Amino acid sequence: MSQVSLTEQMGAMALIDELRHSQAETQKHLDLPRHRQAVAERIREFYRSRGIEVEDALVEEGVRNFFAARFTYQPPPLGFWSRLLAEFYISRSKWLGPASIAFVLSGVVIFGFSFSSSFLGGMKTSLVQGKVDRAQALAQSEAVQLGQLQNRLSALEADMFAANVPAAERMFELARERLDRVRGLMRITLPSKVSAESRKNDLALVDQANKNLQQGTADLQAVEAWLNDLSQLLAAEAKLRELLASAPYTSLSSTFPELKAQAADARSALDHADTQGVPAARTAVDKLGALIPRINMISPYLTRLQDAQNGVRKMGLSTEDLAQFQPLLAAVNEAVLGLNTAAAEHGLQEVERLRTVAATPLTLEVVSRTGEKSMIERNYDPTGGKTWYLLTEASDASGNVVPVPITSIESGERRYASIFGVRVSQATYQAAKNDKLLDGHVDDRLMGKKAANSLTFTFVKGPVKTKPDYILEW
Repeated sequence: MSQVSLTEQMGAMALIDELRHSQAETQKHLDLPRHRQAVAERIREFYRSRGIEVEDALVEEGVRNFFAARFTYQPPPLGFWSRLLAEFYISRSKWLGPASIAFVLSGVVIFGFSFSSSFLGGMKTSLVQGKVDRAQALAQSEAVQLGQLQNRLSALEADMFAANVPAAERMFELARERLDRVRGLMRITLPSKVSAESRKNDLALVDQANKNLQQGTADLQAVEAWLNDLSQLLAAEAKLRELLASAPYTSLSSTFPELKAQAADARSALDHADTQGVPAARTAVDKLGALIPRINMISPYLTRLQDAQNGVRKMGLSTEDLAQFQPLLAAVNEAVLGLNTAAAEHGLQEVERLRTVAATPLTLEVVSRTGEKSMIERNYDPTGGKTWYLLTEASDASGNVVPVPITSIESGERRYASIFGVRVSQATYQAAKNDKLLDGHVDDRLMGKKAANSLTFTFVKGPVKTKPDYILEW
């Protein structure tokens, strides 16, 4: 016994007391009706000792209710957030499924947003890089075009100064200034590689560069058009100089004022081609180029006209006869100046025909052939007046009938006629009529003559006045 320590003894006894107490508590709860009756009896004694009257039924009910709720768990009162979480937990069967779906969708959205943000960022960077690449390609293309146009401008410079055309000089200077402006517009800075960090600044740079390049493209197109016009203008000026130096122009311009007028129009159109247009200048030069051959073609008619005039003068015609040629010669001259070859040819033929008639001596005789009229009597109703005409023809020395120019007193028409009526007195008319009634022929046919180099008829009988009246219709 001497080997047992006090600590061990006290520890074992404490455990024994705890077990005994647990056993007593367990026995008490296992024999609950007896324990409840003992508690009720002790409560009654407590109230009796103090002189308090308490009914047994009330004591029994109180003890029973106490022991009924003794082993019931009463949770502590919950706060707002605790109650809210508890309600969420209790109703989890209702919202857990949709919430899970929402959670998954949220994850998808968040992932998609993150992915799309990264993807869109890459797309934006690629787009900006594409703009940069296109701008660089356009800049290189414009640089090549600029060099080509500068070479063309330099090649045209000598011809431009030699031509001494004000419009060409103005167009040349305008093209030179515009090329200088394009050089300034092409001084742009573009990044070689676009990154996400530099994308915003690079986009601003490429946008400004594109504005400059677009303006440069428009300027280069304008310069190209001006140089094309300048080339055409210089070619037109060279053609004009060639035309003015040609033999046809130098020989005909003094005779035909149209040539000088058209040359002046062409020169003016060239000098103002920058405002009036190069096509108008080229058209003016082309008109001069077309006019010279036409005038050159009609110039022989001018020579023939001069020959005809000389031939008429040499005939020694009377003033009255010469007057018949003047309208014909004037018409030919007008046709020549108007470059109307057909009219000039026709007019010269008319002059020659009249000159042939004038040069030929003719005999005037009354028509006397079977089946043909020899005379006409005109009755003018209601006045009752009458005129008489002998139908006459002119023949040459060989007896050939020659048409002669006659003007009708009735209609005013003038034309060549093989037979025409000559007004005579009634007595002359009646004598010819009686002559024909005898044997069907007029024996005394002679009316008059026309001498060579003359257009005047000399009548031996019949006319009622020195210058008789003629008719062409009956």
